[in-house]
Amino acid sequence: MTLLALGVFNVTVPHLFKPKNRHTWHYRRAVPTAVRAHYKQTHILKSLQTTDDIKAAKLVTEINRQYQEEFDRLRRGLPKSLAQPTYDLALEKLHKFGLYQNAISDQSAPADIATDFLDHLADKLSALVPKAQFEGIWYNGDPIPDGLMEAVDSAALDLLHGKYRPRASAYIDDYIQLSGKTEDRKFSDEAKRALKYLLEFLPDKPPGDYTRAEVRRLISSHIGKGTVKTATLHRQLTVLRAMFNKVAKERELKTDILHPFSDFHVPGLREDSRERKDFSTEELALLRQNLIKRKPQIQSLAHLMLETGLRINECCGLKVSDVVLDVETPYLVIQKNPFRRLKTGSSRRYIPLVGVALIAVSSEHKGKAADDWLFPDYIDEVKKATKNTSASAAVNKRIRAVLGQGAPTCHSFRHSFNSRLRNVECPKDIRDELGGWASSVSDRYGSPADIKIKQRYLLKSIDAPSGVDWS
Repeated sequence: MTLLALGVFNVTVPHLFKPKNRHTWHYRRAVPTAVRAHYKQTHILKSLQTTDDIKAAKLVTEINRQYQEEFDRLRRGLPKSLAQPTYDLALEKLHKFGLYQNAISDQSAPADIATDFLDHLADKLSALVPKAQFEGIWYNGDPIPDGLMEAVDSAALDLLHGKYRPRASAYIDDYIQLSGKTEDRKFSDEAKRALKYLLEFLPDKPPGDYTRAEVRRLISSHIGKGTVKTATLHRQLTVLRAMFNKVAKERELKTDILHPFSDFHVPGLREDSRERKDFSTEELALLRQNLIKRKPQIQSLAHLMLETGLRINECCGLKVSDVVLDVETPYLVIQKNPFRRLKTGSSRRYIPLVGVALIAVSSEHKGKAADDWLFPDYIDEVKKATKNTSASAAVNKRIRAVLGQGAPTCHSFRHSFNSRLRNVECPKDIRDELGGWASSVSDRYGSPADIKIKQRYLLKSIDAPSGVDWS
């Protein structure tokens, strides 16, 4: 809470905060205990990107309103974000007044209906600003300061005049909804991460207002920092392109369909990627031994990845019902579920269980119901997601405990797995199907006979040398 001198008045503004040695105002608020599980931090700290006291006071009020609505939704068991993005809510508001998008710009709206709506907004705006400023905005077309009007009101006004052009940051909700991914946390996190890459270096504005020079500066800035791999940057820009394209097309934002993210070039793409180190045959032999008894679930994860080449999220997202043990050739079914999506269509596959992977899965499977998770420690029931980062860190720590610092990470299990299969002359189509690398997957590899064939190659690969490329 901050005391501001606004003219002749001293006003107390809740949640307004200026960090030490900073000039810009920030929004700061503790996350209520009842909803804290939905947030990474116990406090929300958000830059208002302004040094102006009056502007900061208005912005912090609007931001706090949004967060309060978010907290209230979570308390009621509703999704964290709005069920409807701003565009839909703005259209809904227009419809209540008998209006629609572009109704004023194409001069087809009845004057009295349009007047009723405009009077409604004018009353709200005039209460927020001095008379002279209001007249400049309302009659002269002066821009409305950020945060002054509610986002829905502002969008409705722009839609009415055919001037709706949301800033880049406003695209996320629309993009998630239009993509049918409202329950896909990974998808939304990826979109937010891409936007963060953009807004770290460039201002928040409609996509069509960015220039090619700005995009080049964005790319060079990230590369110049040296903290971001070129492949990662390329992936984030690809997400931005998909986001801007989809929303602009579906919302008919003609000015923003043409944006410079449609075509970009990342210099030296993937030249900075380090070749992933294989585990040696001796290292794999050591890891197969149960050298550390503590936290057996971590050991089971490591053994499963080692002998199957599964991705960490594929392991964490396994249910007991995905495990088939009471057959001649025990196997796993890798398939999509609400907590974990698959990387590609070919990721759905059948994997025979051999060696320490069979022992590990049998151990974790024991005493659990069909709908239970195989690795419950790495499932977040609140967020409906797998704890991939935690699982990966735990397995890597176990690897280092056995092999020492500088050992390959658990991600190298997949590369070593492929190398071992290649070294026992496993046909490429079977290798690709086992690893989920195939461009298309036939049902034939799900038949008992073909699971048996895959088992034979996996058994041979246990003793095969790792890290030698015969291709």
